[in-house]
Amino acid sequence: MNVVISGYYGFGNLGDEALLAGLIPVLQTAGHQVSVLSGDPSLTAHSHGLLGSHRLWGLPGALKRCDAVISGGGGLLQDKTSRRSLDYYLAVITLARRLGKRVVVYGQSVGPLSPAGERKVAKALKGLPVAVRDDSSRQLLAALGIAAELVADAALLLTPPQATLDLDGPVLLIPRGGYPTITDGLLALARSLHAAGRSLATMAFQERVDGPEVARLRAALPIEVWQADSPQAALLLMAKAGYVVSARLHGLILAALLGKGLSGIVYDPKVAAFLDELGAPAHTLPLAPDRLAAEVQAGEMPDLSQLNALKARAASGAAWLQQALSS
Repeated sequence: MNVVISGYYGFGNLGDEALLAGLIPVLQTAGHQVSVLSGDPSLTAHSHGLLGSHRLWGLPGALKRCDAVISGGGGLLQDKTSRRSLDYYLAVITLARRLGKRVVVYGQSVGPLSPAGERKVAKALKGLPVAVRDDSSRQLLAALGIAAELVADAALLLTPPQATLDLDGPVLLIPRGGYPTITDGLLALARSLHAAGRSLATMAFQERVDGPEVARLRAALPIEVWQADSPQAALLLMAKAGYVVSARLHGLILAALLGKGLSGIVYDPKVAAFLDELGAPAHTLPLAPDRLAAEVQAGEMPDLSQLNALKARAASGAAWLQQALSS
């Protein structure tokens, strides 16, 4: 089967590329031919070794050639950041259905949605096999009359490198572009940790978005800047960390895969949902740097049993996806 994946791919976002890296082997192992709708098809081809079609002008041809479309994973079905973004992802679903293609919505978070967005999502997803990565999304869809399977983030399917638990390694701070108040809190935390003798590192999960916040941290105090151009490279770097404080969802997911202590900064419901399921510390804005510093110094660890449950749910989600494609 020729399967096209629709998501936020080819934009240099390590989190979304981690989703894709977890999803591709699931499909290829089952014998499917995989292609991706991408913002940069050449980058997708280089990073993942498969065909990419431009998500706009390559869309009609990609849909005509394929047998099935997977919408996901990621936080695609929301209109908080952009109404046009939601309209795009729903248009892909609607066009694929009109062309008679099998469509599966997989591994997504849903919301926040405006009332108009809720109506659009309910209409576009009606009658489709849908799987979401957190229970709050499942509840939101249920309220809209859409039944959904509960799976987990596809990045949890990745195999991490061996990582030692070095509590004295650098404290890795992962900001989120567009939220300067997060960086304000990270700066206060960094100064406290630096005064206590801890080494520090930071990295951008999407350079064009997070880069300015990384630059603020680097300009304020001694801090290593780690740079990764793939999820695998990010995992190798993060394996050196002694603790991870992240506003980026996939900074937290990769840290959990590596068995690192972590604290999360909640700027979006998807981050809150993951931290809740992991049993890990969650911080809302404005941040309390003293509380964060205490967690770092104590080496707060996620609940291993809950992490294993999430990984098992990701694996069962992969099996659900295969069934949804074949039924």
